[in-house]
Amino acid sequence: IERLIWLEQQGMIHPKVRSFVLPIINEPYVFPEDILAAIKKEPEAWANYEHFTASYQRIRVAYIDAARQRPEEFKKRLANFIRKTKENKLIKGYGGIEKYYK
Repeated sequence: IERLIWLEQQGMIHPKVRSFVLPIINEPYVFPEDILAAIKKEPEAWANYEHFTASYQRIRVAYIDAARQRPEEFKKRLANFIRKTKENKLIKGYGGIEKYYK
């Protein structure tokens, strides 16, 4: 979705599909409460998290949430995110995803 938002901002979505894309990118992201609660348990991580851009927050939390059906991977991703956030470090990701962190 962040890629679609970026493409829309760049005027790069083809007019034929734009009407289908707009409802998707305008739908507000609902942050899973359990993930937010886990971050809030670490006051330093939460303070740093609040200063990250909204797009970074959505991308990283969605990445964690995507592993929910694989409990060990979910825990690993959440722990890594909290550790990095506590250190006030951004996670680069793959494929140039950081360009969408703005």
